[in-house]
Amino acid sequence: MALKLEFTMDNETHRHALNGHGVVMHSHHYLALITKLVEDFSDIGGPQILCEVVEESMRTILDDYFLVNSLSSAEDRCRAGEEYFSTFGLGKMHIAGNENGGEVQLTSSHIDEGWAMKWGAHSKPVNHLTRGFISAIFSAAFNKPPKSYDINETASIVTGQPESKFIVTAL
Repeated sequence: MALKLEFTMDNETHRHALNGHGVVMHSHHYLALITKLVEDFSDIGGPQILCEVVEESMRTILDDYFLVNSLSSAEDRCRAGEEYFSTFGLGKMHIAGNENGGEVQLTSSHIDEGWAMKWGAHSKPVNHLTRGFISAIFSAAFNKPPKSYDINETASIVTGQPESKFIVTAL
């Protein structure tokens, strides 16, 4: 399935949109800094806040895309989620699972690679943005409310693993 992409730019505000939703072009440095900031605020839930904000934002984008393009099967919806992840330049994602949960692998990760370039390897996974993205995909694909899935990163490129792995569990 090929994701239908309509990139536009408002000539007055110079803001970009993808399929009718505002998007910001970014760099790995920006995402690495945002990730470092939420890591620094772990004591007040920074990583979980980022995860939930991404889930909420992506859920709206995915729901709209599914409706406009008449995607009803969970498989098609998961594939669209994978393609959105790549379209945003976040890496390459592979989803396997069902409404009870599953596994997601990243064969490349813009966030992990950016962190490693900026600070080197890390002792624990830092891909909180992707956890939120995955949660949005699963909840949208299986018509569940937000926060219906727990996403646990069990292997990470930033820790030296060849791929990142996320375990998805229905709550």
